[in-house]
Amino acid sequence: MGDAQFWKLALAVAAPLCLYFGFRNWRLARLISDTPLSRIRSAAQGYVELAGVAHRGEGEPNLGPLTRLPCVWWRYRIEHHTGTGRSRGWKTVNQGSSVAPFRLDDGTGTCLVDPSGADVRPASTMSWRGSSPWPAPPGEGHRFTGLFGGDYRYTEHRIDEQAQVNVIGDFRTLGGVEVKEVTVQVMRLLSEWKDDQAALLREFDADRNGILSQSEWEHARAAARTRIEQSPPAPAKPTANVVMQPQDQRPFLVAACDLKALVRRWRWAAGALLAGFVVAVGVLASMVLGAR
Repeated sequence: MGDAQFWKLALAVAAPLCLYFGFRNWRLARLISDTPLSRIRSAAQGYVELAGVAHRGEGEPNLGPLTRLPCVWWRYRIEHHTGTGRSRGWKTVNQGSSVAPFRLDDGTGTCLVDPSGADVRPASTMSWRGSSPWPAPPGEGHRFTGLFGGDYRYTEHRIDEQAQVNVIGDFRTLGGVEVKEVTVQVMRLLSEWKDDQAALLREFDADRNGILSQSEWEHARAAARTRIEQSPPAPAKPTANVVMQPQDQRPFLVAACDLKALVRRWRWAAGALLAGFVVAVGVLASMVLGAR
């Protein structure tokens, strides 16, 4: 393939992508700007925006898997630097995110936030390096070691307790058993298993390479769900107000950051992408017409 053909193909791919993501960012910015802020005590059932202070949900504290710091939500990724020469790069070997509901308090009332399926914008991020498939020891101080060395890179994003959080999603009044309790129990059981990495690898590391692959991790997740489903059912919880993912595909946003700044970034990105679409189409058209 010659240079001209390559650039024609690249522009033909880039133009629709710029158009799609440009309108997507503009739509998100408009949706957030047009959704009025509601109070929990008087919020109507349906699509709302709420703002308040985040508190952990019921049960055991939610701890970041890598840092062991208390939080209301987390997402982590472990990468391994592999390959030789030009093929060297970071490969994700383990990742996950929290699905445990947390409480939001705006001073007029409280509600649960079910983060499953949400576009989460956390405020706290930690990234460091190490030489083991899992950060060890999982105690205070370990996250500040190995900042500049090691074949493994650990990244954890969190929404900390007491953080100011904005939520845009579907506000519903549900019974406790409908708040995805089985999923929450599965994640808690998996978190307990992660605390004993040796036992976890002994049970689910089928190829004995010291790392749980994606398929091996899915096997562990399926085993945890089977154990929870076979255990006696827990008593139903009282009715609760919950914000969750809308069923009509509207955006579900959980943001522990400045929402106005986020809207500005989306608008700026939308303008840049739409300008990129116009430029790509113009250059592509001139190349096609010039070749005739």
